[in-house]
Amino acid sequence: MLKATLRSFLAHKGRLLLSALAVVLSVAFVAGSMIFSDTVTRTFDQLFASTAADVTVSPRQDLRSPVRTGVVQTVPASLARRVAEVPGVAATHVDAAVDNVVVVDRRNEPVGPTTGAPTIARNWEVTDRSPVKLTSGHTPHGDGEAVLDADTAGHQHVRIGDVLTVQAQPGTFRVQVVGIATFTTTNPGAAMLFLDTPTAQTRLLGSTARATGISVDAAAGVSDTQLKKRVAAVVGTGSYDVKTAGEQAKSAAASLGSFLKIIKYVMLGFAGIAVLVGIFLIVNTFSMLIAQRTRELGLLRALGADRRQVRRSVLTEAVLLGLVGSTLGLAAGIGLAAGLIRLMSAFDMNLRTTEMVIGWVTPVAAYVVGIGVTFVAAYLPARRAAAVSPMAALADTEVAG
Repeated sequence: MLKATLRSFLAHKGRLLLSALAVVLSVAFVAGSMIFSDTVTRTFDQLFASTAADVTVSPRQDLRSPVRTGVVQTVPASLARRVAEVPGVAATHVDAAVDNVVVVDRRNEPVGPTTGAPTIARNWEVTDRSPVKLTSGHTPHGDGEAVLDADTAGHQHVRIGDVLTVQAQPGTFRVQVVGIATFTTTNPGAAMLFLDTPTAQTRLLGSTARATGISVDAAAGVSDTQLKKRVAAVVGTGSYDVKTAGEQAKSAAASLGSFLKIIKYVMLGFAGIAVLVGIFLIVNTFSMLIAQRTRELGLLRALGADRRQVRRSVLTEAVLLGLVGSTLGLAAGIGLAAGLIRLMSAFDMNLRTTEMVIGWVTPVAAYVVGIGVTFVAAYLPARRAAAVSPMAALADTEVAG
């Protein structure tokens, strides 16, 4: 029966090709969406983990008191001095960063992403966790100087010496680009404009007495959790959120998750459509094959094959189809994920195909979908095949008379 099954499977490759294509497409969309989302998630997890401070003090988010659109929540900049006196603190940094600015060039053309990613203006603060490094020019000093990230400068043809206009909540001001900074980590697709700290506080927040947060570095031998408890005891948790680097990364990843879910659900929607089409094609393909092989199946029954063996033979063909389709679909899914990763470069998000993540869940899901779809779709035709009578072998014979 196994030899007969294999011969039958190989003899009908043409008719099975369309069904196999549907399986390949459904598996490719499932595998591709999982690989792409896993790759983006791990890449940004590494980014958030490598750039987040050991402990961060930021304004508490109160959902019951919504903030007016355009208003930036701040903390007193003097908080950095209080936190610096906490035992276990190695250093503190004042953060002045906003993502609601608009930057234009001399022609009043926007300098920044047009894909929905933010344009972030912040203070230049060099630490071991800085996501960028200065690669040309010099750091900003005083009002009127700024550093721009290299990706934005390249895309918008901005050079050192160019004058940009920045529209922020406190008002509009001009800066001259005096340096270019290159990302040392994955570029999340945002445009980055850097000012010196006093200028950033004044121009972006309205006063040098304000900050959007305080970054805290832990001394050697002090864990993030221990430092968080000590800092929280000094500043209190009524008006401030005190988070460790891990908690900051988790919060940032949660925000990214909404973006990934959209892409994942769209691709899984295509996969669902392909699955439905595949089921329809497989049912019809196996139904036609069984109708054409009625005499063959009847002969097998006449030679001693019982109904269970016939049904098992048809389902084995379906499993073989699912196995081949799943393997090809998994390969196609890897290619699809690679294409999506390259597509992200068009949105200024520089992901690397060499860092593609293929977890064990992905091939398991691919084969479960591919083999499961073909098996379920072929079950009804298999039952019909098992019902073929041994007398069907004589259906087309001519009676001598």
